[in-house]
Amino acid sequence: MKENVGKYFDSPREAVFGRKPQGFIIRYIDEEEKLVRISFSKKRTLALPLFFWMFNRTLNYLSKNPGTIFPIGAKIQPPYSEESIEGEIWKDPKHYSSEYKAAPHVLDILALAGFVKFAYTQNRCTNRKVQGAIHCRSVTS
Repeated sequence: MKENVGKYFDSPREAVFGRKPQGFIIRYIDEEEKLVRISFSKKRTLALPLFFWMFNRTLNYLSKNPGTIFPIGAKIQPPYSEESIEGEIWKDPKHYSSEYKAAPHVLDILALAGFVKFAYTQNRCTNRKVQGAIHCRSVTS
């Protein structure tokens, strides 16, 4: 990921879901703090820090359920859907509050790296068609 610091990326969700999510720039990676800082749409304002544990938790969750498409479940505030990736990220919160959703941005970076793919799935409670993600490659591949 370090070679992508300073680069602008369009969200890979656009190709699958047709909507235009905000693009982002990976501003820096802090190995000591164990986080990635991004900003949106070429703005200089830093957004949500994406902690390394968010990436690990997402990959672990998806890889334990191969072939299952999980709803992204992006919400800013709790309660988060228990069967969503956002819910899994914040299952054991790290006492960080933010005005940004974490799951879509964590998943964008994982999709760009080839670890996840986006697809539609169904919300099990409402039966609505929702945006989801599925694990497609392990970290050791």
